[in-house]
Amino acid sequence: MHISMLRAKMAYAEELYGFRINYLPLLIREDEIIILDRRDGRIRRLPGRKELTEDEIREIEDEILKNIESGEVERYLTMNMGCVRIPGE
Repeated sequence: MHISMLRAKMAYAEELYGFRINYLPLLIREDEIIILDRRDGRIRRLPGRKELTEDEIREIEDEILKNIESGEVERYLTMNMGCVRIPGE
């Protein structure tokens, strides 16, 4: 449910701002970033884009849900929008 909603928000941001969004950070830690890959809906670890196993996802599921529910993930989605030049500006 949450993944579908996040992919829809990514698609909306693409339409609104006019550029492709392939990845959305779900959880940012000191040594890694957990992302949602919009292209296939998989959850991956950066660096390396290695897909997380179901057990690995279960271990961090509460942290990811907390970030989604608190609006942190949406902040990640929009925090660099000011750096993007929109066509026609």
